[in-house]
Amino acid sequence: MLTRRHVLSTLATLPITGRTASALAFLAPPPPPNPRFTVLSLFRPQRLLLHAQNAPLTVQLDDTTLTLTRTETLIIDATPDALTTNQHPFTTLTLPNPATFALEVPQKLRRTYTGALTLANEQGHLRAVVTIDRELAVASIVAAESPPHAPLAALAAQAIAARSFLTAAHTTHLAADFCDTTHCQFLREAPPPASPFTLATHRTRNLVLQFRDPASANLSTLPAMYSRSCGGHTRTLAELGIPTRGYPYFAVPCAFCQAHPERWRNAPTTHATTELDRLVYNRIHGWSALPGHPDPGALEGRGIGHGIGLCQLGAAAMAFNAATYTAILAHYYPNTVLHSL
Repeated sequence: MLTRRHVLSTLATLPITGRTASALAFLAPPPPPNPRFTVLSLFRPQRLLLHAQNAPLTVQLDDTTLTLTRTETLIIDATPDALTTNQHPFTTLTLPNPATFALEVPQKLRRTYTGALTLANEQGHLRAVVTIDRELAVASIVAAESPPHAPLAALAAQAIAARSFLTAAHTTHLAADFCDTTHCQFLREAPPPASPFTLATHRTRNLVLQFRDPASANLSTLPAMYSRSCGGHTRTLAELGIPTRGYPYFAVPCAFCQAHPERWRNAPTTHATTELDRLVYNRIHGWSALPGHPDPGALEGRGIGHGIGLCQLGAAAMAFNAATYTAILAHYYPNTVLHSL
């Protein structure tokens, strides 16, 4: 039987010719496209300010091209059925070339991005979609999601989990793959090139988690889930009332959270028994109403978040005790392997 390993070992003995290069290209799948994020959508903005940063910014307004200098700002407003700038209506704003720019919700938040941008009207407010280089997005997520002062091994494990999610998860966001909130993955500005978040991303470049899908028996990339703290052990999908398709997740002990559980107590008028119940309740009453999955029959619990997959505080503690990122991932995601895209 001709295996992939046999083919690769044979190719390794051949000179690099056009024919060999073609064979290698055939064996290597194309890289996944860069992810698209809806950004600042929690504000449902009706006005955004677009700022050029370190260089002039070329902006396309339908068929009209204009250039913002480093000192200029473009004000974009949403009307019920169009966009306007200086009272001139248009349909779509795009940056024809990836660039570094800042978007600002006036008097609320300003963030800097590097990538491509599309602004459109969505039911009377602005929908901003930024397409970001995958590795830059991973570094941004690691910086936003990780506990303060987490060791490099924990950051590397987080980078692989985030990259796996970006590669394999499927969402229903309009015109984008993900949003920039914890509904998908928390995305803020990119960290500095010399930061530990960028270093962890660089050291794990292109690595994702894969598992053997029981339905097909093929290796599939895991859209890895994770939470802040697990309360002492992680949970399975079945425990939280989530249908199990593909990777079931596993309940594994977490030494740090067993010794130092994050406890919470609340008095909501709810009978949330599943993770879906908790999310529905929190969408109405605020995301801190039920911080984690409640203990059975109680209005209190241990752990912040759903408790599935990687426990971020537990991973940081393992790293402080000299665990490698491979050991951390093997603990929180049993029966997975690392794969290079």
